[in-house]
Amino acid sequence: MSEPKTSTLTKVFYSETLGGEKKQVAYVQSIPEFLTAPEAITYSALDISDERQVEGRKKAETMEIEFLYTEAQYDELKTIEKNKTNGYWFIQLPEDTATTEGKPLTWHFNATCFVGMSEIAIDDMLKSKVTLYRNSAIEETKGLPTE
Repeated sequence: MSEPKTSTLTKVFYSETLGGEKKQVAYVQSIPEFLTAPEAITYSALDISDERQVEGRKKAETMEIEFLYTEAQYDELKTIEKNKTNGYWFIQLPEDTATTEGKPLTWHFNATCFVGMSEIAIDDMLKSKVTLYRNSAIEETKGLPTE
């Protein structure tokens, strides 16, 4: 049995279409929880003595992620923000976490973005807090999807 692998420097890609060219726009060191359970719906009936729950809907969520980037990647992110492009975002785990070479676990969804600025500190990497306004379901694939 193999041991879990690190997810340090997970890659973030962007594309205007699902099957289009994917541009790596950043690395991330951490991502907030984004695969959350739907809210529970509680119900009861006269013939049962306790309340029960079923799966309900998921609330709309934004994701605020600290991106590590180069100046060229920052310029790309600002262009996406300025154009208010509702494109595809891909979060891909590092290659060494994959069972099959070239097919690391990848999640993708549609979103628009806002590029903020993180703390600037001595000996630290260039970082921005990017808010993704997700407006589609999160899909999971092995590797980047082609269609």
